[in-house]
Amino acid sequence: MPGIRVLIATVPERMGLLRRALASVCAQTMAPNSVVIVCDRGLKPADAMATIDLVLEDPHWLMNQGPSGAANAWNTGIDYIAKHWPDDYLAILDDDDTWDSEHLAGCLSIAARGDWPDLVISGIRAWVDGIEQPREPIRSLLVSDFLVGNPGWQGSNTFIRIATLLRAGCFTPGLASCNDRDLAIRVLSLEGLRSAFTARHTVNWFHERGRACLSSVGSDDKLSGLTRFYQLHGWRMTSEHERRFFARAKELFGLPRDLILQHLKELGHAL
Repeated sequence: MPGIRVLIATVPERMGLLRRALASVCAQTMAPNSVVIVCDRGLKPADAMATIDLVLEDPHWLMNQGPSGAANAWNTGIDYIAKHWPDDYLAILDDDDTWDSEHLAGCLSIAARGDWPDLVISGIRAWVDGIEQPREPIRSLLVSDFLVGNPGWQGSNTFIRIATLLRAGCFTPGLASCNDRDLAIRVLSLEGLRSAFTARHTVNWFHERGRACLSSVGSDDKLSGLTRFYQLHGWRMTSEHERRFFARAKELFGLPRDLILQHLKELGHAL
């Protein structure tokens, strides 16, 4: 039976959030085989360890081996896990999210029933300023869904075979946001991919509008991420996909089409 390796990336200002995330890992009815925590933005493992008062079974503390950013931090952890446990499942948890206590057990149970698929996706609850936003658990995935937005596969409900993740190319280095959508498109494009769904919400995604994050309205990171995403995947989009992509960027993040295209032109010159 494949093991479960948990991966969390974190930064200095999120130690309180990391404690909450780790508490949900410790509360799992099925404990993971190991937990890998990658420190980013100059955070040293020794400093992070000193702030975490939870006892984990043999945690592995790493430093981001590439330029600062979530994608490179995750890739550092994936490289480490692939070298040590290449046949297992990887479960990612964002440092500001939590899992229900049965999350890992539920994912592994579905995986066993499905003869160990490449990917198991659970439902993810969205909490905005402490209020749950009702939505149905995801039960299917298409590449086209992610060209426009995200139907419900994010970092914290990623439960994927490590070999499958490596085959997809892991995370795109330097992508400031849209990492989940970019990865989903590449994974779902793999030939012969087998996926399964728990059809249950066991992940909690928290968004506080007053807290800075990659999805903050009008942020430079969001502009950079959307522009780079369009550069990578715009060729896949129909005219309707493009219309909806730019409309969503303006409605949710305050980033108009002309600004993204201007940034794309500047990015092209920089490359």
